[in-house]
Amino acid sequence: MTNLQEIAQSDNYGQFELKELYQATQLLLQEFQKTKTEPEKLNDIIGHLKERLQGQAAYPLAILLESSQLGIRHQFQKDWNSPMKQRQLFLFESLYFQYRGKVPPTVWNQICLNYAEVLIYVGRSIDGLHVLEQMVEAENDPSYQRKEAERGWGLLFYSTFLPDKENRAEALHKARELLSEGTESINDANGRALYADRLKLAQKMLNEIGPVDVTANYKPNFFEGREKEYRDWCAKHHLLLNHDNEVDPEGMMKLDTLRYRYKGADKEQGKFLEAFMDSLISEFTAHREKLFEALEMEPADPMRNEQLKSVYRESFSLFNKSAQFINHYYQLEVKNQLAGMQRIWFEDEHPKNELKPFLRDTKNGALKALYWLSKEIYGYERSESQNLGMIRALQLRDQMERSFVQVITKQEEIAATGELRKHQMTQAELERMALSTVFKARNALMYLGFAVAFEKK
Repeated sequence: MTNLQEIAQSDNYGQFELKELYQATQLLLQEFQKTKTEPEKLNDIIGHLKERLQGQAAYPLAILLESSQLGIRHQFQKDWNSPMKQRQLFLFESLYFQYRGKVPPTVWNQICLNYAEVLIYVGRSIDGLHVLEQMVEAENDPSYQRKEAERGWGLLFYSTFLPDKENRAEALHKARELLSEGTESINDANGRALYADRLKLAQKMLNEIGPVDVTANYKPNFFEGREKEYRDWCAKHHLLLNHDNEVDPEGMMKLDTLRYRYKGADKEQGKFLEAFMDSLISEFTAHREKLFEALEMEPADPMRNEQLKSVYRESFSLFNKSAQFINHYYQLEVKNQLAGMQRIWFEDEHPKNELKPFLRDTKNGALKALYWLSKEIYGYERSESQNLGMIRALQLRDQMERSFVQVITKQEEIAATGELRKHQMTQAELERMALSTVFKARNALMYLGFAVAFEKK
């Protein structure tokens, strides 16, 4: 046996260095992946690492190992919505929320890279690409070296949502470019080999599309002054309802292009769905512009905080309205009060029941992406605990809806104890959460648009 194998089989992990234990765990995970049989000691060594790293900056690394274990277990399940996948996503959401700005860049970048990879695989490619943008530049960091190549991998998956071959080709050309650069710039041999294989897949997908002149797809922009500033800001934060916002945020035509036009014999139903989607788009763009205007105000202006709170609170309604659209589109006949994003997916609209056939048996990746997004917003029905970020977001939304929230800007304004402390949030947190919620609402509409386009195709 090699030294790492001896460490992995030991009954006394405390005698080894953390680096050695980490490498031994990785060895066991590789064995698990290869043999499809979980090593007896894997749980023990991961548990030891979690206990030993508790409270340290490296603690997330032990959780990343646990998530890898869950990912391998999930591969053996027939259920794409398995408890292992739910637990894995919950762990990543928790790490992403709790450790931002609190760990060294090398640890943070590992969190982002692995989280993005999992999001991309469950269909949430838009969200995965966004997570990659949060990585922090760090010299000689193996994770950061993979950032752009991983972005290419995300765009490859994203391209499968695009209905027109010209759009798919454009996304794939960008994916191929990023993957190709990655195979040359990544120092790690295993990393280069991984993205070299993914590059071959991108080329194969392009070959299947056939010749397309993507250079002819000229995208003029006619905006000037404040309107240009607004639309540049939308593109920068990926808030345009336009598939190009993920592919080319700077060079894209900065318009909202999401539309729904019904095809079918039931014209009355078609007109209803078209009006419904147009209303969702109009409401979103109103929230987005209100957010832009609020962020332009002086931080000391009290109206700024109230406008941000309004955007945050009202943007949540788009999630349930998207669920209502699904209710009518798939003719689920769910009563309005139960047709929310948290319940629409389940038999009898109860999260402890099985998924409804329209989702359980679907080949529609965008519909599954919307389902997984709803889990981040409202929680995982198969998880015993929930992400603190999700709990905090819903708590604040409920307080704004039914009571009040005090926005503070100074340390001395924080209530030491009592009821007031429960109703306080910082201005920075309000800004971040307002922007994040609008971004998630935008993604929900994008996935919804891709989902119904797939059904029509």
